Amino acid sequence: MIDPRLAALLLLSIAPAPTPAEPQEQGQPADPIAAIDAEFDRKFRALERERLEQLAALAERSEGPEAIRAYETYFRSALGAGLFQEAEELAHRVLEAGAPSPVLRYLAEVANVMAEADRGAFEESLTSIVRAVQASEREGQEDAQLARIALPPAARLSLLDTYYQRLVQAGQYEIARKAFGTIRRNLQDGSEPEIVSYLENRIAQLDMVGQPAPAFEGVDVDGRAIRSQDLAGQPVLLVFWATWYQPNAEQIAWMKEAYGSYRERGLRIIGVNLDALANGGRPLEEVLPEVREYVLRHNVPWPNIVNVPGDGDIARAFGISEIPANVLIDGTGRIAALELGPGTFATEVEKVLGGS
Repeated sequence: MIDPRLAALLLLSIAPAPTPAEPQEQGQPADPIAAIDAEFDRKFRALERERLEQLAALAERSEGPEAIRAYETYFRSALGAGLFQEAEELAHRVLEAGAPSPVLRYLAEVANVMAEADRGAFEESLTSIVRAVQASEREGQEDAQLARIALPPAARLSLLDTYYQRLVQAGQYEIARKAFGTIRRNLQDGSEPEIVSYLENRIAQLDMVGQPAPAFEGVDVDGRAIRSQDLAGQPVLLVFWATWYQPNAEQIAWMKEAYGSYRERGLRIIGVNLDALANGGRPLEEVLPEVREYVLRHNVPWPNIVNVPGDGDIARAFGISEIPANVLIDGTGRIAALELGPGTFATEVEKVLGGS
């Protein structure tokens, strides 16, 4: 079941740069609120970078516990703000010099892995994860425990999800599988169940890539039956979403524009709404009018099924536990790609359409 509180927490923790406003038609004034938001974000990011520079200077001129405290604050701030590449150089220096505490070493390792993934050095990031895990295995139990509490579970979950998205949106499924498998094996059975569950769900999703997609069926908001067997031979993008999750409105905006010509070439998009799974489950008759109103208000051009628990639970069949999420199925019925974004949509769709 998707927990809306977790989704909101991940959104706040990852803190990516806001999606740019949609381009304005010629002669149409720009959205003044969007312009204010963009200017505020630019200034805020500049302040974050300035704060990191001051923290780094403080850490390097300090000694003992004061230096450790400044370094730890630096890396926590960089990770929280998503300024991974800005922290990479200092992370290297700390790791090469030998971090004076297990917490500091852990934070520097995380910053280093995230920076490598952020700049597309995916193989390097996997190597760094393996090296960090090997180092933790050589530690005493007490030091390993201290390293695990360097970041709260919610922050670790958000960083894991950011790392996952970087890899998957670049099509690096095998590296993602190896990296998450390595991290999972390093966690003791019974420890940190929330993180273990997240890792196992993601690994299960990754294992589905290249495999036949589960069959699915449902009824859209207008009462029409939709069955996977009726879509045989056509590439299908399943988009999992909810009315309460704000980023889905942004996703609809760019996806409508991207869908355009691909619709004529045979791509089908099917929305799978998850409102009925939120807050412990809601009756379909209560959810359906809200979903229909949302679809009409946002002028969504593809059919939308309301996901229901039980045998017809499409989200469970595809291993979906977080949103936004989407799954691309090729014309042979196999899962071709996960988590298409604005930068990967055209490339992945072209692959399943075969350049036709």
